[in-house]
Amino acid sequence: MRAVKCMKPPLCVDLDGTLLRTDLLFESLLVALRRRPWIIFLLPFWVAAGRSALKRRLAAVAENELEVDSLPVTADLVDYLRAEKSNGRRIELVSASDQALAAKVAARFGDLFDHVEGSDGITNLKGDAKAAALVTRHPDGFVYAGDSTVDDAVWKAATGAVPVNAALPRRATIERLAPVEAAFGIPLNTFQGLRSGMRLHQWAKNGLIFLPLLLTSTYTDPDIVAAAIAAFLGFSLAASGTYLLNDLLDLAADRGHPTKSLRALASGRLPVAVGLVASPALVVIGLLLAEMAGWGVFGCLLVYLVLTLSYSFGVKSMAVVDVVVLGALFTLRLFAGHTLVDGGTPVWLLGFSVFLFTSLALVKRLVEVRGLEARGLDSIPGRGYRAGDSGFVEAFGITTSMASVVIFMIYLAIEPAHARRLADPEWLWVVPATLGFWLPRVWLLARRGDVHDDPVVFALKDPPSLMLGAIAFLAILVAA
Repeated sequence: MRAVKCMKPPLCVDLDGTLLRTDLLFESLLVALRRRPWIIFLLPFWVAAGRSALKRRLAAVAENELEVDSLPVTADLVDYLRAEKSNGRRIELVSASDQALAAKVAARFGDLFDHVEGSDGITNLKGDAKAAALVTRHPDGFVYAGDSTVDDAVWKAATGAVPVNAALPRRATIERLAPVEAAFGIPLNTFQGLRSGMRLHQWAKNGLIFLPLLLTSTYTDPDIVAAAIAAFLGFSLAASGTYLLNDLLDLAADRGHPTKSLRALASGRLPVAVGLVASPALVVIGLLLAEMAGWGVFGCLLVYLVLTLSYSFGVKSMAVVDVVVLGALFTLRLFAGHTLVDGGTPVWLLGFSVFLFTSLALVKRLVEVRGLEARGLDSIPGRGYRAGDSGFVEAFGITTSMASVVIFMIYLAIEPAHARRLADPEWLWVVPATLGFWLPRVWLLARRGDVHDDPVVFALKDPPSLMLGAIAFLAILVAA
């Protein structure tokens, strides 16, 4: 029996923001910068040569390294395309991305696309240029699936429209340009995606800046409190900028992870272009706020940023060193708080902090290693731990956690300064008591597989942890 030819017009599909929930221009830019950082000095000349030429240059550098199989797709659109293809409809991929990258993405979907066309290094296949190309190839009409306001020029020339993702809120407007055949995806909420990418819940870590004010009873001084608030906001915004940077650098690895693939940048909920702009902007704003808090805080934040960048660009792949650096990052927050009060920074507090937060970083590494073992993987690219390392990580983490408790107890037994500064210092013994219970509990739950992410995030969601934290905080207030 001869197959019945589909009578629907060809369905021409955009790539960036439509088939994919990301943009290949910025994806290829990230890959190119990771491979050859020095091309950042060539970018102004490439941009001056035109957008299509820029895309071709970046594609030439990034084509072999870009992992298209992990790029986030608009799943319901893909299902629709496959159904239409099985009914005999012609499906085309028509993109402003470079032809080489468009073809590579199309190959991911097998024989789904009957034709693939992209920018050629001279003509940027976008807007009016795309509309003219499609009208020339399909004089009897075509349906176009897109997401951008730039696609209005194409919909004006089309016989049908398929709004996708960012175009969904504009469906009524698009309907006036061409009849809407179907609609797919999720509307893009950049603000919500940015808020998620900034990881606002992690700002709780910067509360360590206020601890020295409690331990020295200087929280009644409005100038010191104002400086501490500026320091808190400075560290928080700068840290959010580094989280975005780290996620940009880890895009490929995150997309292959069962939970990290849900992050804003990895999933496409936050455009890569926004991440590239927001990351340095947040760091600059953070530095300005830190300078307002004082040069001591500013210096601490600078060191924090240097350590964070070193972590993002290599230290995170060095086992043991990575967790010590993470512990040092927490300790810098404490040190920044101490620059705001008189009396110097007690060495015991820095030692306590390094051991405590190195232990918590190791909890996260244990979760990651056990995840590797559960998925039958040997290692994660760019990480220093392998399947089978869980015993070492667990032993190291429990040792450092108990060392932090012992250091705190030694301080309480022999340090005379707190007796002069605090009204009732005996209440501070509640702190190592609560930590001595909470830390073993966290490690036990992590060993059982009941801690699934950052232990700080776990603590913020775990009622017993919140209760113990409240008890310790009240004890410090009473002592002060």
